[in-house]
Amino acid sequence: MIDTLIELATEAGKVIREFYESGRFITSLKSDNSPVTTADEEANELILRVLRQKFPEMPAISEESDNRVAETGTFFIIDPLDGTKGFLNKTDNFTVNIALIKNGKPVVGVIYSPISGELFYTSESLESFKYNFIEKTKKVKLSGQSSRRDKLRLITSENNFIGRERKIFKDKPGHNVLKIGSSIKFCKLAEGTADVYPRFGRTMEWDTAAGHAILKYAGGSLIDLRTKKELTYGKKNYENGSFIALRDSQDGEKIDWDKLTTR
Repeated sequence: MIDTLIELATEAGKVIREFYESGRFITSLKSDNSPVTTADEEANELILRVLRQKFPEMPAISEESDNRVAETGTFFIIDPLDGTKGFLNKTDNFTVNIALIKNGKPVVGVIYSPISGELFYTSESLESFKYNFIEKTKKVKLSGQSSRRDKLRLITSENNFIGRERKIFKDKPGHNVLKIGSSIKFCKLAEGTADVYPRFGRTMEWDTAAGHAILKYAGGSLIDLRTKKELTYGKKNYENGSFIALRDSQDGEKIDWDKLTTR
């Protein structure tokens, strides 16, 4: 399965890159006023078509499809172009996300960056790897280990205000902040270049599922701030609440949860 999902993600990435470089695409607004482009739609069609052919017994939930019924068993969850704003703003920070969910948990994840060529994925042996699909580099196992840092490195979205995040970590003065769009944030945690990613407010399950799997199998964790347990999938309307993603699962033992969950 993982080989099929990797091939799908990279093929969808090629489609997206062609639109990105040519500039020949149409942009419209969805009902929630978020943008969607021809690149989103064509990548979505490609991924869903192949999944239906290869795995007809498994439902596939996608951001760009009409998902009326929540799936709670085994299903794929897809964001064919995560970071559409980055795509439109020419930041290069957008990805293809494909994940497999079983009983509420992410068990397979693939994230591909069409511009950098970076491919992050999980294996059948429950490990996570990084590989550059364009440059054909040697694959690297991800462990979340980082070079020693004196300051905590917080990662956040380039499109979101981080005032609350700064307040939460005020006991670690001068911490570094890395801003980047899309699910690459989870990959940066998995490879150890960032330490913590707090997110407050609404995200969707297709935004997090693939990155969650990759981070988890690299030794990290993604914690729902309401339950203080691992984030689960197949929730009503596929909506996530606030969460915190950690490079090292053991870091959760050092977190002041009351501070995090108090507004």
